[in-house]
Amino acid sequence: MDKVKLIKSETKELLDKIVDKYELDVSDDEGAFHVTIKTDEETPVVIGRHGETIKAIQKLLEVILYKKVGESVEILVNVNDYREKQKERLEELAERYVQKTKDLRSASYIRGLSSYERKLIHEHVTEQHPDLASYSTGEGKDRRLVIDLKENAKEE
Repeated sequence: MDKVKLIKSETKELLDKIVDKYELDVSDDEGAFHVTIKTDEETPVVIGRHGETIKAIQKLLEVILYKKVGESVEILVNVNDYREKQKERLEELAERYVQKTKDLRSASYIRGLSSYERKLIHEHVTEQHPDLASYSTGEGKDRRLVIDLKENAKEE
C-alpha cells in the first residue's frame, strides 16, 4: 500500500469538506509524512485559532490512517508555512526564558505548550545554549517545560 497516495487521498477528502481552493502535497521524510497545504483565501479557516485546526486535521489523519493501515503513521500538517513561522515565534519565546534563566540564575517554566512546541524549544536550547538544560515536568495539562542552568539541572 502506497502511504503517500493514501494520505493524499484522505487529506483531500477531509479538506474538500472544509475549503474550496487549495493545493496539496504529501512527502515521505524517512517514515514521517509531511502534508503541505497551500491556500490563499481560506488560510485562517485551515489554520484556526492558535493552530487548533491544523492540529485537529493532523490528529484526524493520524486516526484515519491508523484504522486503514493498522499501524501508527507520523504526520505533520503545514499550511502556508505556518510551522516555520511557529518555529520562529517559539525560538523568540525560548530566548526570553533563556535570558530570564541566565539573569536570575534559576529555572524558568513555560506552560501551555503542545508536545511539538516543547520539542522545538528543547532542540533550540540544546543547539544554541550548551550551558543550559531543558526538560519537561508534570503530566497532562500540568506539563511544563523547564529551562535551567546545567549545573542546577544535574541536581534534579
